[in-house]
Amino acid sequence: MTAKWVVTTATERVAMDQSRTAEVTFTVTNQSLRNARAVFDIRTGEGVDESWFTIDDPQRPIKPAASVPYLVSVKVPPTAPPGSYEFEARVYPPDSAPEENFVLSRRVLLEVPAPPAPVKKPFPWWMVIAAALLVLVIGVITWVVWPSSAEPEVAPSASPSPSVSASAAPVVFAAVPKLAGLSLADAKAALVKAGFVVGAVQYNWDNGRGPGSVVRQSLPAGLFAGKGSIVDLGIGAAASKPVVSAPANNSSVPPGRMPNVVWTQPDSWPARWLVSVQIERCTRNILGETCGPIQLVPGQVVTAREVTPAMPVLNYNVVNNTRDSGWVIVNVQVLDDYGTATEAGTVRFYLEH
Repeated sequence: MTAKWVVTTATERVAMDQSRTAEVTFTVTNQSLRNARAVFDIRTGEGVDESWFTIDDPQRPIKPAASVPYLVSVKVPPTAPPGSYEFEARVYPPDSAPEENFVLSRRVLLEVPAPPAPVKKPFPWWMVIAAALLVLVIGVITWVVWPSSAEPEVAPSASPSPSVSASAAPVVFAAVPKLAGLSLADAKAALVKAGFVVGAVQYNWDNGRGPGSVVRQSLPAGLFAGKGSIVDLGIGAAASKPVVSAPANNSSVPPGRMPNVVWTQPDSWPARWLVSVQIERCTRNILGETCGPIQLVPGQVVTAREVTPAMPVLNYNVVNNTRDSGWVIVNVQVLDDYGTATEAGTVRFYLEH
């Protein structure tokens, strides 16, 4: 007599967790009147692999009218696509083929989720640190145990370097002496005695202190400066105004050109002169006509004692009650080394037209 089996389960749907594992319990009942052995396995549907299922002790004896639970463990590999799959529990006697005499449970739906994202393992920084420490320890041991006896290489030098003392000599300070009013020779001697160096000597037009005396010094008197500092000197120099010798004063000059202006200098030191040109411009009003000098362009600096100034543009006709008389004044002044101009030597002449 063949045993009569009934296979049941409490669930119709098995939901798997993110690790794609689950468990489901089936109950097999022997409805016959004799002892019988039952073989329990899983019959899979489309797309389901039998290797997903594991059954503990699939073949068991079951007494008449008794029931035995079968725990089925399910594990779906990450390569399986997510979705819903069907499977059934099957029971058959051990002495016959499964396809000939078997009993099936109802179909169970297996919900397979998407596989979990791979967990990115943290970079093993400890290995890097350990390797660095190992290299450091090896380097220290090598340096201590096997010190190098080789002489360090010296790069060839194109020329020998001057020797430098280990420590620079301390700077010695001294007060700058007062030089105003001293002659050039006395000022130089005072600077050398105090430990300073005489710098440039320039001339400054200053008739107040007398010619040849110091009127300027680049470092003020009483200042504490390092010995060896350079002190420039300004020497007062009297300068008379230049004496213009040509053209003759109040003379006439032919039209179309400016005369060559020549002068003499009573003093020997001047080396630069400022030459400026003025014209005499007249303005008419109800009281008559008033004339006076005006300068149209800046003066020019010359180093010779003669120059031909640029020709001024004159308007001899009356325009807006103004006309140029034709008289021209040339001023010649001495320029000192600081750009100061002396009193001007002048000459006045008439430009014919």
